[in-house]
Amino acid sequence: MNAVDAAMNFGNAVNLVAVLLLMRAVLKDRNVLKGFSVSGTFLTFVAIIGFEVGFLFMANYVSFVLGLITLVFWFMVFALSFKKMMKKRKKLHAQTTA
Repeated sequence: MNAVDAAMNFGNAVNLVAVLLLMRAVLKDRNVLKGFSVSGTFLTFVAIIGFEVGFLFMANYVSFVLGLITLVFWFMVFALSFKKMMKKRKKLHAQTTA
């Protein structure tokens, strides 16, 4: 393992701990997502897919595996934010057509 792989593995391990703490907070109270940008969460999710593909191309499987939880987390945040946005739009549409 070279220094670059070791640095990426360390960074992804720290990120994994952070994401698990964030995931716990989101699962306990979805209101913490208030103010999250749907497009921003989607773009973050897509960017992490790019990182994951890069880890595979570099054969850095440790970082790839550690990054999967981050990928799942940002997909979850995107999905919940999108659901909240659609619910708000539906409610607003119902008020304007009533």
